Order: sequence, then C-alpha cells, then structure tokens
Amino acid sequence: MCWGRGVSSVGGMTSSRTAASAPVTPAAAGDRSRYATLARITGAAGLVTLLAVVGTSIANGYQNQSMTEGTPAIVAFFRSIDDRTGWLTSYATSAGLVACLWFAIGLALMLRPYERGVPWRAPFLAAAGVVSVVSGQIASWDAAAFRSATIDPRVATYAYDLGNLSFANSWVSTGAVGICAGLIMLRAPGVPRWIAYWGLVAGIGEVLARAWFRHGFAYAPFALYWAWVLALSVLLLAGRFTSSAAPKEILP
Repeated sequence: MCWGRGVSSVGGMTSSRTAASAPVTPAAAGDRSRYATLARITGAAGLVTLLAVVGTSIANGYQNQSMTEGTPAIVAFFRSIDDRTGWLTSYATSAGLVACLWFAIGLALMLRPYERGVPWRAPFLAAAGVVSVVSGQIASWDAAAFRSATIDPRVATYAYDLGNLSFANSWVSTGAVGICAGLIMLRAPGVPRWIAYWGLVAGIGEVLARAWFRHGFAYAPFALYWAWVLALSVLLLAGRFTSSAAPKEILP
C-alpha cells in the first residue's frame, strides 16, 4: 500500500512523479572528485591490461600460432615457452587479467549514472567483464607448458585447443563490454560520440567473429576492441568523463 508514503494516494502519485523527473547528478560537486579518481583508476587498469595481457601475448608469439596447428608443432610450442621468460609473462598475464576485471567493473561504475530508464546495461557490462576474465584464466596452456618435457602429444593437443576455444569464447563477453558501454555513451552528454560508435562496432564485430574463429580475419575485431580500450583509457585518465565541461544533470 502507498498510504504510508504520503497524506493521500494523490499525494503519493505526485511525489512519485516528482522523484521520477528529478535529475540525476553523477558529477555533482560532492562526488566529482570521487568520479575523477575512479576514472583515473579505471583508465590505468585498462592500460595495465593492454601491457600485461596483450603485450605479453605478442612477446610470446601467440599471434603466430594457428588455431589448427599440428600436434608436433603444438608440443614444440609448449616446450618453447617453458622457460623463465615464459613463466614471467604467464604471471604478468594473470595479473593483467585482474586489471581487466578492474577496468570492466570500474567502467560500469563510471557509466552507471549516465543510464536512462531501467539501468540494465552497466550491470551487464560488469558481468560480461567477469566472464571474459574467467575465460582468460583457464590455464590449459600453462599446465601443458609446465609438463612439456613429458606431456603426451594428445594431451598437448587437447590443452592447446581448450586454450584457443576459451580465448575465442572470451570475444563474445568482451564484445558485450563494448556494446553495453557504447549504448550508454551514445546518450551520455559530454561524452564523444566517436568513442561510443567505436565500442559498438568493435563489440558487435567480436561477437560475430566467434563464429569464424578459425580464420585470420576474425582477429580484426579483436584488434579493434583493444584499440578502443586504449583510446577509452586515455580519455578516462584525461578526465573527459568528469571534466567541468560535462553536463551536471542527466535526466532519466
């Protein structure tokens, strides 16, 4: 019953309408510094992710590994990364995935005040970030490299395929991050439209690329997404989402 909220049902309806039309102020004076700090942390997490995850993958030559590699080449590959450098980069990747989680959740918190209507995009963005990190933390390649000297070739092939398919599956969840962020930013005053469209295109591309993960062109949306993360991280560090130029009121 609504009687406890007002003198009468009419008064309750009036107060509800007033509350519904009241502006939300994500960058109010009391909260502006907090959002600025969150923006810097989120941007820094994005850059750490790029260096620790994408950077180490390139350093280890993962981009040269075919999804349909033959068994002898797979065993040789696991033995090639079973050294000090390989294990240091493995550690860096694990730490970078935590930074990736930080980036996704921080971005969801940053964009939540810009939501209009039912706020479903920001929570889904955060959940997609969690799923992408879980997919990346499946350490089948690390396990195979750890036992590379004595590993059965059939087990090595299975570990290789499991790692590749987990990697391809993560494209769907990271794509969801780009889509949700892009949808929010399209209607967010003060946010560049180009970064919103970039996220949407990269996100949709990653989701679709999963269907053709065996082909080289499927990596194009993957590269586009991480380039978007780089650009967005720079904007966050620059305070573009919390600057004084940003509007102070966002209507639902």
